[in-house]
Amino acid sequence: MNSKHSNSEQAMTEYLDALLLEDEVVEFDNEPVKKLLEQAAPKIQQVTQQESVALNRDEDLLPLVSVKADDTDTREALAETEAVVETDTQVEPEEEPQPDAMSEYMEDDFQALFFKVAGLTLAVPLKSLGGIHQVGKISPLMGKPKWFKGIMTEREDKLQVVDTARWVMPEKYTEELEESLDYQYLITLNDSPWGLLCEELVTSEPLQPEAIQWRKEGSNKRPWLAGVVRDRMCALLDVNALITLLDNGLGHIQQD
Repeated sequence: MNSKHSNSEQAMTEYLDALLLEDEVVEFDNEPVKKLLEQAAPKIQQVTQQESVALNRDEDLLPLVSVKADDTDTREALAETEAVVETDTQVEPEEEPQPDAMSEYMEDDFQALFFKVAGLTLAVPLKSLGGIHQVGKISPLMGKPKWFKGIMTEREDKLQVVDTARWVMPEKYTEELEESLDYQYLITLNDSPWGLLCEELVTSEPLQPEAIQWRKEGSNKRPWLAGVVRDRMCALLDVNALITLLDNGLGHIQQD
């Protein structure tokens, strides 16, 4: 049993290492990860008391990220801006570049949400989350990429749903894997309409910059991958870069 667990960890570690490489991986052996994903299928479908406990833990996580920020301060700031005395020549201020959120995370500890998709653990900074929703009816749209599941209406918002497993690791996405997936939640990204499907909410805990193997500077092959959390064998998402890719209808690998 320990041997199987060790092999699974090694396979996932090799896969995450491969993701961090800028160039296409040539020598990476797909078989261990393929077997690992196949083993994940029956585990997902089992209904046990542990799932009940996990559900309670998921519910505990929801208040952490589901509350949207109050926009009162924003409205007041806009009102103050409009009240500025007009001059003869109106000069528009230069737009300041958007701050690089990942640079901030490289300097200080930050809180992250961990979630699972097809046996792979992903992490996203809590500050980059828009909310967490239970999966409801998803209406497919014609002419979209395969990873685009469709539109899910949440209150008055129309959320654009991403099949996370197909987007992150399309080369591993088989019919067997597709049938085994049991998406339960939709994790929305920042204030965008994009949401990632996930099977399980694992936990929320602080991360230290030194615990992360960060993406190499200048690496543009997978801009959505900020780095790898070694202790948890987990991929940390660069949410701003991910949103940009999704807005442009692009997959997980940035083509040159």
